[in-house]
Amino acid sequence: MMRRLAFLAGLAGLVALWAFAARESLPAILPGPLAVAKALGTILSERTFWTETLLPSLGRAAAGLALAFAVGAPLGLLGWRWPAVSAFFAPLRLILMGMPAPILAILCILWFDGGTVTVILTVAALLLPVFQLATAEGMSAIDRQLAEMARVFRVPAARRLHRIVLPAVWTALGPALRIALANALRVTLLTELLSGAEGLGSAVQSAQSWLQTDRLFALVLIILALIGLAEAGLTSLLRERKRS
Repeated sequence: MMRRLAFLAGLAGLVALWAFAARESLPAILPGPLAVAKALGTILSERTFWTETLLPSLGRAAAGLALAFAVGAPLGLLGWRWPAVSAFFAPLRLILMGMPAPILAILCILWFDGGTVTVILTVAALLLPVFQLATAEGMSAIDRQLAEMARVFRVPAARRLHRIVLPAVWTALGPALRIALANALRVTLLTELLSGAEGLGSAVQSAQSWLQTDRLFALVLIILALIGLAEAGLTSLLRERKRS
């Protein structure tokens, strides 16, 4: 309860500081909370925002996240089972982890069509190492004595997977997924912004180009809310997993 009250107090303080700063600035530079709230209501009432802006961006982020997991998790398993495989892919992993997101997005735009495929591949490429490393670390965390005991007593494979393997993998994969969710949306917006693909990124660019700062701030609030909801949902899932 105290943490929630402290959070609300901090949020109220930020809004009050924002309102004070907006009174000393031009609306085109820093609109006030009321103007942004009005723009937010306008955006949310637009049907095209949901169908042509929000859903395409969420779909690309989800597809990129799924592709990263579909490729990264098996590579993590292979690298855990055969260290030579991990060493073979280490240079590529280091490149993907070290390359700034804007540079990779620009390269993907140059190499591909600049549309949906480009966004999905950019998200997948940046998040693939996250799932590869998390899966390998999770498999390494399996209690070998417990696994050997289960094998000796001939515990069914499905039960071993559910009771031994998955809990160990989830200890590393859960936090990695939490980070990947937020980054998937951020990279999607960045790539859309650079490529001009229809979506939240394009909406942000359009608001900036037309000096619709109140609409720009409203879009930022929507993006922050999406990231917050995703992280809150996954955090709740992680807690339930620990309790069970």
